[in-house]
Amino acid sequence: MGMNEIAARSLRAICGLAVLLAGCHRDVAVDIPFVATIRGEPFSCDRPANGFTPFDLRFYVYGVELLDQRGATTPVRLTNDDTWQHDGVALLDFETGSGTCADGTRGTHMILSGHVDAGRYVGLRFVVGVPFERNHADPTMADPPLNLGRMHWGWQGGFKFFRFEGNGPHGAVRVHLGSTGCAGTIGHITECARPNRAVVQLDGFVPGRNRIALDLAPLVAMGGVRPDAKQPASCMSDMDDNGCRVAFDAFGLDLQTGKPLGAQHLFSSQPL
Repeated sequence: MGMNEIAARSLRAICGLAVLLAGCHRDVAVDIPFVATIRGEPFSCDRPANGFTPFDLRFYVYGVELLDQRGATTPVRLTNDDTWQHDGVALLDFETGSGTCADGTRGTHMILSGHVDAGRYVGLRFVVGVPFERNHADPTMADPPLNLGRMHWGWQGGFKFFRFEGNGPHGAVRVHLGSTGCAGTIGHITECARPNRAVVQLDGFVPGRNRIALDLAPLVAMGGVRPDAKQPASCMSDMDDNGCRVAFDAFGLDLQTGKPLGAQHLFSSQPL
């Protein structure tokens, strides 16, 4: 046996012992694909889906974690790509900047990519939103993906966590989810009365076998709650908006407090 082989075996033995002592973890790549539909038909800027014409669909996520059979969580270390993912925050973008989504941007991003400690995972958790400490920075000075003016509320001093717009048989629908009741000025926000960050936990998600399905049907249904046919069904995250009761229920959020309350009805895990 040569010295190189002896050294290699020794290294493997040391690492194996370290794994048992929880001091050495094998790092593996992981992809988490998303798909968006409206009652089973794909979201598309080129054609309507079930009579609904989309204009925009973008949202931020962070705090991505995988869950094992005991419910223990392991963070996914999202890859920094200088466009869609940076320092644990990612923008998922389904609009193409063309067709009916002409006011959007070119390019799409439908797969979260990163690394995680090797393990057997059966669930997924993430937050729809931007962390407080990064939500109130100046977007003109921020790194991508937190540099998009269309995803920012100047008067709130923060980002639109989730932006969905379109027009259907019952009229226009607009959903802009973001923190409200914020105190201070842009760049100097001290607190927000209603954080409005949705926590999504999905059982039955196995990396490499499943994807995340976003069914927009509950939000499209807002079109039937308009008090005036000339006004769109909208939710700008204000308690008085005519569509927010429907939208917040879909996100599993309490409309009064902006905190998670019950199960969300938008995201699910499905086989690839």
